[in-house]
Amino acid sequence: MLTALRIADVAVLEAAELQLGPGLTALTGETGAGKSILIEALALVLGGRASDRVIRTGKDTAEIEAQFDQVATPALTTLLAGIGLPDSDGTLILRRVIGRGGVRRCHVNGRLVTSSQLRDIGSLLVDLSSQHAQHRLLDRETQLELLDRFAGCRELRASHAALHARWKQSQAELAAAETRQRAQAERQDYLRFVDAELRELAVKPGEFAEINQRIQRLRAGESLVKAAAEAAALLGDEGGARDQVARAVRVLSRFAQLDLGLAALAERARDLDALASELAHDVAQYGRHVDRNERELETASARLDALHRAFRKHGGSEETLLARQVAVAAELDEDEADLRLRQLRADLEKQREQMQACGAELGRRRHAAINRLGSEVTATIQGLGMPAAQLRVELRERDGDGPGPFGNEQAELILRANAGEAEGPLTALASGGELSRVLLALQRACMGEAGEDAAAVTCIYDEADAGLSGSVGLTLGRFLSEVATRQQVLCISHLPQVAAAADAHVVVRKGEAGGRTRSQLEVLREEARVTELGRMLGATEGEGDTALAHARQLLVQQRRRS
Repeated sequence: MLTALRIADVAVLEAAELQLGPGLTALTGETGAGKSILIEALALVLGGRASDRVIRTGKDTAEIEAQFDQVATPALTTLLAGIGLPDSDGTLILRRVIGRGGVRRCHVNGRLVTSSQLRDIGSLLVDLSSQHAQHRLLDRETQLELLDRFAGCRELRASHAALHARWKQSQAELAAAETRQRAQAERQDYLRFVDAELRELAVKPGEFAEINQRIQRLRAGESLVKAAAEAAALLGDEGGARDQVARAVRVLSRFAQLDLGLAALAERARDLDALASELAHDVAQYGRHVDRNERELETASARLDALHRAFRKHGGSEETLLARQVAVAAELDEDEADLRLRQLRADLEKQREQMQACGAELGRRRHAAINRLGSEVTATIQGLGMPAAQLRVELRERDGDGPGPFGNEQAELILRANAGEAEGPLTALASGGELSRVLLALQRACMGEAGEDAAAVTCIYDEADAGLSGSVGLTLGRFLSEVATRQQVLCISHLPQVAAAADAHVVVRKGEAGGRTRSQLEVLREEARVTELGRMLGATEGEGDTALAHARQLLVQQRRRS
């Protein structure tokens, strides 16, 4: 609950501090005293939109600080952990600083947070029912949300929203994949051409150098034959090397018996003769087998030209061509792309089935709850000065294509405000006062279904008694007092009947000091409270005793009934 509030330099609230307790607290004051500024300050510290206009004239910053105790709910604990805030032990201090020129700072327990994070935290701490909340009641999404709260399916609603978000994301992924596949059709044709070209080329590592050598050899065939013939002649023909060596052998052999050294030389000469004979034979054989195939030369030259063209298009080596072929094949792997599309479609269908099952359960619970909600709200608003009013909830299939984030249905509140009148949508028939009472009744009906988290929420009603008076005010006071037995309630009121039902009473007073208007907050004790109730009852000078007596009687009456 909200236990302390400090406001500095917010419009006419120059410096205001307020200590609050459980139960129902009434906030009253004359018109223009600053009650609406108090609500605006509360909205700001809960993450509401800020502007420089809230800063008191002559000041550079406005500051609001609020302390909440006993707020360790599962939802809040999860939220705080999600944004990296430590365990608060059930106490949170929210602080908002608004400076001129767009300077904005938000703190939670001394840690800086964003305004959206502050707003998320604030939504779990305070339920602020103002004219804005009444306006939201006219929105069908809000009406459906209230029905879901009453039906006790907030978790199911959140699950459906998560499933719907994943389903929409998968739809987008599938559409993007299909678009990419269509956009790549032209490139796929090109890649298939390149792949076929490289496969047909079938390049091998080291092939370019090998073909170059082969072509050089083929082109030098005649020269090689002539060289071999000439060499064979020099070795083996008459007067050639072999002939000369043979003559040397004969000369040395004649005198070898005269000297052992010469004999050894003669033996070596004979070896040389044999070697020359063998060499002459091998050279002649080489000349006879030199390859001079013109067709093979043409084939090798054509292969070399093909490699040159491939190098110019795809890279300068066999390794580059092979790497290019692998890359093209991978990009062309249509089986993998098709598998991805099939997987996306399968995931989408599975998510759709899960969402349909969740949506069907949501629908079942909603249909089971609409009559009960209509009956409870009708009973409450009849007690709040609309004796012939009837409210029912109409549930029908939602407009649009396919399910929405919160299921397949849309809800609409149908009201008959007065006897003999036709019923119609709440958006078309309800006045401001009637909207206020319907909102109160809906909140009362939903309160019992909200569970543990609701008990930690502070309810703030801004002029919920607008358009009410007399006995209806007494009923509203008892109603708010009943709500306050389960959670803290703050109510800005103009009705003494409502203020008299409160456990605590705070008055907003406007005065002037030093030529400046200042509003102050004051917690009223017993006699001061009687005086304020007398003012609210319209006491004039000469009727003061009567009004004060009426105020005391009203206090006793409301306390007895509560």
